[in-house]
Amino acid sequence: MDDAVPKLPRYVFRRANGSYRYKRNVPKDLVLLLGKKTVYRQLGSTLAKAMKEYPYVHARIESMFEVERKKSDKDRALEVIRGNLGDKVADLVLAKAVVEYSDEDYDLNELAEKQDGRLPQAVLEQIYQGELREDPLTLTRVLEDYIDYKTEAGVIDKNLSNRIERLRREMLHLYGKTKMEKVLLKDISRSDANALRDLLLGKMAPNSVQRTIGILKAAVNFTITEQGLGIPNVFASLRIKGAGASRTDRLPISDTDLESLIAAAKGSEPAASLLVVLADTGARLGEIVGLEARDVDTEARVLHIRPNGTRGLKTKSSQRSIPLSQRATEALKGRLVGLSDTSPIYEQYARPRGRDAASAMLMKRLRLIVEDPKVTIHSLRHRMKDKLRNTGCPEALSKEILGHAQGSTAANYGAGYAIDVMRTALEKAWH
Repeated sequence: MDDAVPKLPRYVFRRANGSYRYKRNVPKDLVLLLGKKTVYRQLGSTLAKAMKEYPYVHARIESMFEVERKKSDKDRALEVIRGNLGDKVADLVLAKAVVEYSDEDYDLNELAEKQDGRLPQAVLEQIYQGELREDPLTLTRVLEDYIDYKTEAGVIDKNLSNRIERLRREMLHLYGKTKMEKVLLKDISRSDANALRDLLLGKMAPNSVQRTIGILKAAVNFTITEQGLGIPNVFASLRIKGAGASRTDRLPISDTDLESLIAAAKGSEPAASLLVVLADTGARLGEIVGLEARDVDTEARVLHIRPNGTRGLKTKSSQRSIPLSQRATEALKGRLVGLSDTSPIYEQYARPRGRDAASAMLMKRLRLIVEDPKVTIHSLRHRMKDKLRNTGCPEALSKEILGHAQGSTAANYGAGYAIDVMRTALEKAWH
């Protein structure tokens, strides 16, 4: 059947006149705020046009929902006031200069009455009173503000977002919705922090608990600093029995085992390619499986690790350019054939949890060569760290190659080490 329509993406349907439309139900928590239950967007008169437009329309709708969810009651109230009563009244409200029983005051009262049933009560109260209030500093807001901050830096990856979401769910289960959304941060106690630690220890290893609590500690520190609060961080310096970094937590893979692993993987792409690139760059697995074609310069033999359309990065210091060995260049060159600049090099892993899938695939091959549980795919990164250290590479240069944070503010000035300097250090490690 030539006229048969192929399976369409989610939210896309074909109209009776042959054109295509995007139709999506508004999430229940946003219906009141958006004033509608369904959103529609025209995609085009042909399937080709619709498929070209779909990713952009879908992204805009997702962004609209996200923006609406993140608006504070204060911002929403001010937006309604400015949109209905103009800049003069909005500016008076901002300046806390609305006089009771004045024309502006009556206008605000009338506006709130007209919006009754259309906006949340907390928003209506601020409009009616002409007084804007900051959202309370709760644990929920702490996590939201922290993820916003990390996203604004342009280097957030899905891994951190997922870890924060899992942490939020655990906290919600332990503390309950009221405590998460209503109790002020200053009223959260050390016993609350200890209870979270104990809950997590029942579900994960001590070092995993330490990393998870570390996210919350960083988020609370960020809020305390940004808001100028004179309160202690109750999530700092928690005692987590059995946690702590050790030189034997991960062992570097030996050169002999590495070569055996690469040889055994040669019949299976992309395993051999990934192993060579990981071994000769010391990069994180997520950084490599998320590469796009434009991130690789095969002529200059340089790899650009930076945020792209496939993934973000772990930290600001993760963004860097590092030299490629000849074998790593050849391994990547073979995968670039026929790709556009924005095409992912490892397409099968350029998806949510793709890094985990790649890790599982490589670990199956690794366990055929090395049985020691302390040797993992991340051991390739440890191996490069040891190689650089043992060949006399300065610590600051090693950190730049591996994308580790530098220890001082001064170390972050300037453009960093030149590619040629890094190549000289890495050539010693490659041999």
